[in-house]
Amino acid sequence: MQKLLSKLDLILVFRLIMTAIVGMVGYQNSDNVAMLFALFFAIYSIVGAKYKIGCGYNNCGYTPSSSAKHKTNEIDFTEIK
Repeated sequence: MQKLLSKLDLILVFRLIMTAIVGMVGYQNSDNVAMLFALFFAIYSIVGAKYKIGCGYNNCGYTPSSSAKHKTNEIDFTEIK
């Protein structure tokens, strides 16, 4: 049990709490779509925590790969009149 608790991080805890809330609401309303989404989100949360992917772990959003290739110390200024 301690080994399982040591693997929990803050992002995973928030995702699992949200999964539980969506699952309970889906169960109370007999909504299969909400329960299916909760199941998918639980699997996504566990896989994301294992490989440290997704928002909250590394970086969130799109980072162009070409920007890292052209690192220079010069700054281009455009004069606006």
